[in-house]
Amino acid sequence: MAKKNSVVNNMKVLGIIAEYNPFHNGHKYMLEKLKKDTGSDYVVCVMSGDFVQRGAPASIDKFKRAEMALLCGVDLVLELPVYYSTGSAEFFAGGAVSVLDGLGCIDYLGFGSESDDLNIISEISEYLTEESNEYKKLLKDSIKEGKNYAQARSDALSFLTGADSNALKSSNDILGIEYLKALKLQSSTIKPACTKRQGADYHEKTIDISTIMGQGNVYASAEDLRFFLQKQLEKINSMPSDLLNAEKEKIYNSLCTYMPKESVNILINSIFKDSLASKPITADNFSELLQYKLLSEKNNGFYDYMDVSRELSDKITKSLPSYTSYSDFIKVLKSKEITYTHISRALLHILLNIKKSNFMDYSKNKSSFISYARIIGLNKNASPLLKKMHENSSIPIISRLSDAQKSLSKIQFRLLAETIASSNIYDLISCKENISEYKKTIITI
Repeated sequence: MAKKNSVVNNMKVLGIIAEYNPFHNGHKYMLEKLKKDTGSDYVVCVMSGDFVQRGAPASIDKFKRAEMALLCGVDLVLELPVYYSTGSAEFFAGGAVSVLDGLGCIDYLGFGSESDDLNIISEISEYLTEESNEYKKLLKDSIKEGKNYAQARSDALSFLTGADSNALKSSNDILGIEYLKALKLQSSTIKPACTKRQGADYHEKTIDISTIMGQGNVYASAEDLRFFLQKQLEKINSMPSDLLNAEKEKIYNSLCTYMPKESVNILINSIFKDSLASKPITADNFSELLQYKLLSEKNNGFYDYMDVSRELSDKITKSLPSYTSYSDFIKVLKSKEITYTHISRALLHILLNIKKSNFMDYSKNKSSFISYARIIGLNKNASPLLKKMHENSSIPIISRLSDAQKSLSKIQFRLLAETIASSNIYDLISCKENISEYKKTIITI
């Protein structure tokens, strides 16, 4: 028994915050590199559920993405509550860090970085945490010059730290900065660790069906993979059925260039059923549901919802007659002052009923977030990790939803219930047979 306790006490645990939408070679490289660099024995991933941070539904459901992660080296997958998974980078990071920190057993928080410079990321996070008068003045002056908030912040931080302003716009570095800021604000003892992001930039389109297929160890972004798959499936759906299997094999082999085969198998099996190809879920699958919500609430306005300003609320109401689809409506609303992603999140928050008042209850300040640990995926060999979690966690650990109400506080259960409600909407649009989170079981590998 003493030997077992020694193993538990001496183990090192790496925490990862991710979406895995889908899990690709870059994710696997980062996971393996960070685990090696930190000497960690186990990897815990806090993963977005059925809706993700860019303000959109995940392309495939959270349980399939959790299975991808487990087959590729993650030991435990926890679901990030929907208020955080669909929030800005600041609240996405803050909510996820609160889960990892609450477990009481995470030694490192690892992430990918375009700059791979932990010192500059840390320095920037200090300025953002402290919000010095000098920083506030530079920010205010830049906004007065007509720059949007993101550009003004980037310029101010670039001036103060000497960092390349372009680096401050890179998606992984932005999240890394927010992770470190959250660790500081929450007085966490978790140590940050980063590694160089591999492959194409987030928005870069590099995949081609004519690529040499099945070679593996080639990197592409998750956005690129979603775009590629969407285009190939559009082409397939106009083909004669006798050509479907050959085209399916071609897509499979091409994806195996950019994703671990374990991930490709799950992805392909979720798309091809009964000799038919179904496209991954996109925002446009929710077009009619969103239009109904907007029409039914237009007289009250939308200011109560997260990420919706009064100006945006008015613009939504005035633009409703030109609504054709979810994605096209984002383009209608977009302007120089507000980004495509911000509008995507705002509309998603309206759709999912995510309100400012509730968010204030879940995060009264940036140093404290309501959280819990809902397990959705588990490696059977990770029992020492579970033991350490149960011994040290300051937040409830949920392995069965039926027990959740007993172990959660009233406000924790409300956050869980809202997250469950969002998954029910996802399952409804995905045409799932059982629209009930309570009938789903933990993925075990």
